[in-house]
Amino acid sequence: MITAERVEEFLAKDEWPFERVDPTTWRSGFRGDVNSFRFFVRLTENWIFFTIVPFVVGPKSDQAALGLYRHLLKLNREINMAKFAIDDDLDVVLTVELPTEHLDEGEFKDALDALSYYADKHYLGVLNLAQQLERQ
Repeated sequence: MITAERVEEFLAKDEWPFERVDPTTWRSGFRGDVNSFRFFVRLTENWIFFTIVPFVVGPKSDQAALGLYRHLLKLNREINMAKFAIDDDLDVVLTVELPTEHLDEGEFKDALDALSYYADKHYLGVLNLAQQLERQ
């Protein structure tokens, strides 16, 4: 079982700058090739979540949102470890969720690698599509 102390140890060891937001949540970020991203790490009893929220602000129109959601579902089928979702504000989030039971340092690092890789790879495409659909 991973503890809050282990989360901080893994983040520090991999040289991620971080700030503890509350007893189970940390904020960090990185500069990719196309944008700067802020992400959160949240630890629960059985799961750890690595999440960029918001990844892209969702379109206001229902029709535009449906087109974006269709695209995100296709991306979810193509990518590994990470997934796109929407939050309570209907903004796009990118997240990696792992069970904590046997989580080791390598899996923790893989989660952050996947989050940063897919954020950088898909940000402009998702942003441009959301904006394009909103203008239609």
